[in-house]
Amino acid sequence: MLRRNFLRSIVGVFLAPLAGLRSGAAAENRALSFDHGVASGDPLTDGFIAWTRVSGASGGSLPVRWLVASDPEMTEVVREGIAWTDDWSDYTVKVDVRGLPPGSGFYYRFELDHVASLVGRARTLPEGAVDEARFAVVSCSNHPAGYFNVYRDIALSKDLDAVIHLGDYIYEYGLGQYATEHAERLGRVPQPAGEVTTLQEYRRRHAQYKADPDSIAMHRRHPLIAVWDDHEIANDAWRGGAENNQDDEGRWQERRDAAIRAWFEWMPVRGVPNGAGTRIFRKFRYGDLMSLIMLDTRLYGRDRQPDAGSSVTAESVAAALQDPERRMLGHRQQGWLRRSLAADADTTWQVIGQQVMLAPVRAPELGPLLDRERPSMLPREQLDHYVALSQGNPPMVLDTWNGYPYARGAFLRDLQELARNPVVLSGDLHTSMANDVVPEGGDRPVTVEIMPPSVSSPGFDEYLPLREPDALVEATQAVNPGVRYMDTRLRGWVHLTVTNEECAAEWHLVDTVHSRDYTKRVDGRFAVTAGEIGAGLRDTREG
Repeated sequence: MLRRNFLRSIVGVFLAPLAGLRSGAAAENRALSFDHGVASGDPLTDGFIAWTRVSGASGGSLPVRWLVASDPEMTEVVREGIAWTDDWSDYTVKVDVRGLPPGSGFYYRFELDHVASLVGRARTLPEGAVDEARFAVVSCSNHPAGYFNVYRDIALSKDLDAVIHLGDYIYEYGLGQYATEHAERLGRVPQPAGEVTTLQEYRRRHAQYKADPDSIAMHRRHPLIAVWDDHEIANDAWRGGAENNQDDEGRWQERRDAAIRAWFEWMPVRGVPNGAGTRIFRKFRYGDLMSLIMLDTRLYGRDRQPDAGSSVTAESVAAALQDPERRMLGHRQQGWLRRSLAADADTTWQVIGQQVMLAPVRAPELGPLLDRERPSMLPREQLDHYVALSQGNPPMVLDTWNGYPYARGAFLRDLQELARNPVVLSGDLHTSMANDVVPEGGDRPVTVEIMPPSVSSPGFDEYLPLREPDALVEATQAVNPGVRYMDTRLRGWVHLTVTNEECAAEWHLVDTVHSRDYTKRVDGRFAVTAGEIGAGLRDTREG
């Protein structure tokens, strides 16, 4: 205690004169504030990333004071300093706090010109023997599609170690495009109103999402561990382009790099943008209990989707699916994954967070499931196209691992050879799923897959005029025995509890995102027992 207070007093002598200092044109700023709240993320055993953003600034540099304390009143300060920000970083502030004890909770705050931010909560990773870890798992948070009731529900949960976000944290579309049908009525018109393609536009879109009150509440309460998917850049992205980017390759590189830069500015993540070489795959170890390995199955090494492009034919798709050289992770990331699995084989669990569905799920035939007389959010021609594609139960959605069967086979072999009790977390599909993942030609699961629904993005039921509410679920499970649980109607999140005995998932579903008043129910409950991955998931719902 004496040493800590002495260091604090010394630091204060040097930092106090800077607390209200501004530089250059920043002296013209008025009404500075922290409108986007605070966030923490990427925890280590001795620290974490603390983030905020200064609103109302224009030009010049600003010295923002940051403090970390052991109490919510911020009286027992254990670390503090000054972080400078300016328009080069869009006045975002990111501090990599270090020198803290492992397995501990902390509080943090930012100050500028006698204005204080909200107080946020953070945790360092534990070391040694760990009995339990709890997470919220989410994906696909689309601001114009509905309210972030899911974020609010997570903010009210008090027992979480972190929120794992599997991507599509923002969406790039403009008003009148995908999932904006309710935006004007809900007061959630995209900012800017058009599709975002430039650095300033991506920054404005991130700012809109971070200013949402439910987003502020969740980030203030829980640390974040995040990866991107495609909509942080453009729909159906891959390492060389995207479906929702119609310009030449040079234009794609500019757009990709702008989106990546804005993501690093606005997210509480460690690392720096580096164009096509940007790495977001990384891992977090929770003592001897588990390692959390976060992958990039979107940009770093992914080859083009087999059904992408203007010259796609049935023959070209078949040829792509039979090509053993097509990659999802890329050689370097796959090598890193193998080394990471081997290095953490002394943990009970290896949980792998990544963007898209892993299980080899086949599509049900849609024709018998639909009532063509009912209205649909899809144009009739597009609906007819999907019905035709579903004939013969082809692989569902080739933007997932289904479009990369050889790469999936290599991934599963790595898990089988190197991993200890692997559990895969997947997002992207806006659908709650629990899957036993059996490799082609196998008879036992190599891993199990846990998929949260979206935070607010619309699901299949909002686009398909189904004859019966559960028709799509029943038909999918009929042709896919490995799909143990599925819900296509409701938005929500997964509460993941990891102990030395089992890894258990609960699906927390909200009844609406079109009203701020909502009710919630815990729907699916599934678990897998340590040492018994081959037995697959157990349904733990009562009755």
